Amino acid sequence: MYKVIVENECACFIKSKKPYEQNFQKNFLAYSAAEDLIEYMQKNFCKKHKFSTTKSYDGTIYTVKMI
Repeated sequence: MYKVIVENECACFIKSKKPYEQNFQKNFLAYSAAEDLIEYMQKNFCKKHKFSTTKSYDGTIYTVKMI
């Protein structure tokens, strides 16, 4: 099981009602979902923040966070 987790959600993310945690069966699906989420957030949110993805040491969790 692979996860995408949003860490320290900003107000824009909370208002969007997007899930802060998603589960996937395949690694490439989780990675793709994390990258798609970042692209959505960068295009549609208030533009005050930038976002990045980090992968856990064991490669099962992708964390999306503000930078």
